[in-house]
Amino acid sequence: MRQIYRRVLQIAFAWLFCFVAATAIAQNPPIDNYGALVGDAQIEEWLGRESRLDHPVIGGLETQDAEQLHFYFERNYAQRAQAVIRTAHDARQKSLRFLPPEAVENIHIYLLGDINRYFREQGSQGGAPEWAAGLTILRDGVILIKLVPRGTSRIEPEMTLAHELNHVALRRIARDAYFPHWFYEGLAMTTTDDWNINRAEVLARASMAGKLFDLDGIDDAFGKIGATVELAYAESAHFVSWLAKENGDESIKKLIEQTANGQPFDAAFSDIYGRSPRAAFALWHDQMSRDRSLFANVFSPEGIFFIISVFAAIALTIALIRRTSARKQRLAAMAREDSLETLPENLRNFGPFTHSNKK
Repeated sequence: MRQIYRRVLQIAFAWLFCFVAATAIAQNPPIDNYGALVGDAQIEEWLGRESRLDHPVIGGLETQDAEQLHFYFERNYAQRAQAVIRTAHDARQKSLRFLPPEAVENIHIYLLGDINRYFREQGSQGGAPEWAAGLTILRDGVILIKLVPRGTSRIEPEMTLAHELNHVALRRIARDAYFPHWFYEGLAMTTTDDWNINRAEVLARASMAGKLFDLDGIDDAFGKIGATVELAYAESAHFVSWLAKENGDESIKKLIEQTANGQPFDAAFSDIYGRSPRAAFALWHDQMSRDRSLFANVFSPEGIFFIISVFAAIALTIALIRRTSARKQRLAAMAREDSLETLPENLRNFGPFTHSNKK
């Protein structure tokens, strides 16, 4: 009996722990690897110089080449930097899904504890926002990645490397051609499979509440903080991924090629997909709203509580059934008359068994 009660309590406490943890995650989602892009006009304002640089622009850094990429890092972050450099091959291969090899080489990558050191060393008046895990200076082909000691942050510089490489490669193909910011971010996240439950829930909840950004609103949201930028990244990633899924990777490659060759982005998009970007976005919105509403309900705190409650009820029911079964077995054993032959000889004429031995 005590074992059964102990088991029921263990199950109840286990599910209570799961509920508290899941609710905490839902209310305090994991840190995502957001990066920032610095355009030509911004870098001119900050640094006021030509795009040609002699690397490294920071003195005293360690240097290492890998996969036709040039890495620079601080000595006290050497171990963490090496962990990132070892992922260079995989990061580069991911970018080749939509972009040619020559676009993903001779890129200068700074792995720093504080990425704004890159700007301070050059006397810049500007720098990366605090939330940025990485920053890409498109014109210069420079990537800055924030490093932290292991175990002190959920930022994943390896994922940031693959993401930012895609930005540089797309800019090299595009040259002076214009690609919207949502396409830059959506392509990078699609390429690196940068998707998680947090982004899915952010997207689903915004859709159910009727608060999704339109395409112009997505671009305006980048550079902000909190839920605004989270939704901008989530929409960009899901929309571009949807385009690739519905029409194939070749459609994305053609869009990049035609835009890079001088055709305006919207016109190239309409030629390839048979509708304008806004019309395609509206179609995506309708499909996504139907597919994601259930997901949002299930992974909301209320949905998680409901699921846990169901499992707890099932566990309690099983425990009660086992308890009842064990009780019935004990009662049946008590009611069963034991054969006289099974008793020791000295007990056959003792107490309650005396009558059984009478002839």
